[in-house]
Amino acid sequence: MSTPTQAFGVPALRDPHRAGLFSLVLRHAPISRVELARQASLDPSTIARTLRPLVDQGYVVEAPTTPNGRGRPERLIEVVATKHTAVGIKIGPKVISGVVTDLGANVLARGEEVGVPLAPADTFRAVAALVDRLLDSVPGAREKALGVGVAVSGHVDPDAGTCRFSPILGWRGVDVATPLAEQIALPVTVHNDVNALAVAEHLFGDGRNARNFAVVTLGPGIGLGLVFDGKVYGGAQGAAGELGHIPLVPDGPLCSCGRRGCLEALAGDAAIAAAAGTADVGTAMRLARDGQGRRAAAAREAFDAAGGWIGRGLAVVCNLAAPELVVITGEGSAAYDLLADRLAASLREYALEGGDFLPRLKVAPADADLWGKGAACLAIQRSLR
Repeated sequence: MSTPTQAFGVPALRDPHRAGLFSLVLRHAPISRVELARQASLDPSTIARTLRPLVDQGYVVEAPTTPNGRGRPERLIEVVATKHTAVGIKIGPKVISGVVTDLGANVLARGEEVGVPLAPADTFRAVAALVDRLLDSVPGAREKALGVGVAVSGHVDPDAGTCRFSPILGWRGVDVATPLAEQIALPVTVHNDVNALAVAEHLFGDGRNARNFAVVTLGPGIGLGLVFDGKVYGGAQGAAGELGHIPLVPDGPLCSCGRRGCLEALAGDAAIAAAAGTADVGTAMRLARDGQGRRAAAAREAFDAAGGWIGRGLAVVCNLAAPELVVITGEGSAAYDLLADRLAASLREYALEGGDFLPRLKVAPADADLWGKGAACLAIQRSLR
């Protein structure tokens, strides 16, 4: 068995001040020294001195001078995205998907393993094979790899690298990081899948300019990732963010967690399909948009009701955490147009003070690489510590 790399980390970024500046450049590039100094609350001479090793070692470059309209031209700083690669893996109940990205989370290769048994040992072998295949498909990717980020649905303890409980996978108390690191021979970091998306939003998405924000995923489950003061909030042992399992209706429909009346059981994909009388949520979407008659009306009512429950769940988030931004994503965001009106009305109704302090809502459509890129961002962020 191969010996895994012991820890994440880039020697040039071991100094916390330098790592902090590099993170700012990564998130906001191209950025001028003046703006970097403003955001970091440092004087220009300190910026120049701190960045010098990163320039010398090829992590950042200063782009050709660019006129800014008046005064002296500014020199813009950019990250050399090709300096490193990262691997992101999403473990799902039917598909294990993955990507290789560069340092800017640009996808270089993608792949998947289908029909893998849910037993952890089988899953880990499939993940290791997928990682090998992905790295081999990009010349030089293995030599430049920072590590592997793994996204898992459910209660994940990122410090221990374990999945404490995943209803969708049927896992409880599974060590994920250790066996994978042994098989892959790269450092592995594991987190809840929605928290991985929150990291990606913080580094490269709409969350770059928000200090406190939330990511809400719609689909088979309903997930929540919270970022406070620029850091993902995981709570004790990574248990925070189970929005889908907030109980809203006593003795309501049975949820995947084994309890009744959870938001997921009221507004997840399965609940919408059941209320619409369709085999799946995709059919319900088509009926709601293009259908006629009773079946179409039932589908529209199903999405309308789900929007109401989701808005109520978002009101809980706003009343507790007061995020300035909520990013709605996940596969279920494809139906946002069918949810939006009732969702917004419900959010205003149940948010404190009648919604005077509602957050900005931003819909980020999901694509095939959404979860893999989020997982890769786990490895990128871990290397900046």
